Amino acid sequence: MPNKKILMVTRNFPPLIGGMEKLNFHICQVLSESFDVSVSGPKGSAQFHGQPHFSEFDASPLWKYVLSSLIKTLRLSVKQKPDVVFCGSGSAILAGFFAAKFTGAKLVCYLHGLDIVVDNLIYRRIFLPCIKKSDLVIVNSNHSRILAINAGINNRKVYVLPPGTMLPQLDNRQEREERFRKSYDLGSAPILLIVGRLTPRKGIVEFITNIMPRLLREHPQSKLLIIGADATAAINKQFGLKQKIQSHIGALAMENNIHLLGTINDECLSDAFCSARALIFPVLELANDVEGFGMVAIEAAAHGVPTIGFSVGGVPDAIKHGQSGWLISSGNYANMAQQIINLLNDSNDNRVTVDTAINYAKEFSWENFGMKLKNILAEVIK
Repeated sequence: MPNKKILMVTRNFPPLIGGMEKLNFHICQVLSESFDVSVSGPKGSAQFHGQPHFSEFDASPLWKYVLSSLIKTLRLSVKQKPDVVFCGSGSAILAGFFAAKFTGAKLVCYLHGLDIVVDNLIYRRIFLPCIKKSDLVIVNSNHSRILAINAGINNRKVYVLPPGTMLPQLDNRQEREERFRKSYDLGSAPILLIVGRLTPRKGIVEFITNIMPRLLREHPQSKLLIIGADATAAINKQFGLKQKIQSHIGALAMENNIHLLGTINDECLSDAFCSARALIFPVLELANDVEGFGMVAIEAAAHGVPTIGFSVGGVPDAIKHGQSGWLISSGNYANMAQQIINLLNDSNDNRVTVDTAINYAKEFSWENFGMKLKNILAEVIK
């Protein structure tokens, strides 16, 4: 009996860079294990997914993306006649909805928090109603599930499936740390990381302003490394935050302690985790902008690195307090600063260790993710 056919539609896919792009790449790999998969993705995506049946569309500007993705996806769907159309985010739902409508396929959409609450009139009037008509909706956290239900999506259609992570080999951890420190001339200083797209909700400027002065009084040699770039490839493009961060660093005379590394490859990022004492996740609670999960906290845990983050949005789904790190009440910079200082002083309660963090991350392995995804899809694939 031939495999069922799935058409995957997503803008968030390599060569674009980010957590959602990694997620959709792995979703494609998982689906390919059990289904005949075709992909409608951004230009350049075929070299990454390797599927024989595909179409590619313009990822920007927005109007061109919407039109191009719709036309290319419809053409591919007519040729492939899929049993299921799988949308990798809310932004792909328009193309996915009509592809499913034309072919009689079931419609599945994977939603992130921002897919539900984004403050855009066109999106809320056109895209969100299409999402509500999906046969099945997968969300990345319990917080996103609540947002989806509050937005009018039938709760019986909504399934929670957090993103997965790669479990790295850490046998050569010391060698990788030495390589990373040498590459960026970091010496033996304790390293803290902030990783992700540079957007206002990440709270980086506020962290520098409210915590770094106190932290450097206690640990003047410590380094904060900020890995990521302005969200110029996102649909909701955001510019200028990098410059704003640099201005704050200069105003506080912290050029020797805070370094913006920009975008780095996965191997270098893994080396950075091997070198860090903690990942910092100082996310802000903003209207119409939400941290739906926090994939980078799971990546840190997979390297045995704890995360110290504000308990905002879907972050509590990504950090297990007392096992993979510590959750701090939203905006409580004094407590966050103290927790970081305790960590650098080696004066924590010792519940959070390399082993406890890695054990937590194992729950999110791509193998487990794949099994859960297939079980969920069984609800619409008979």
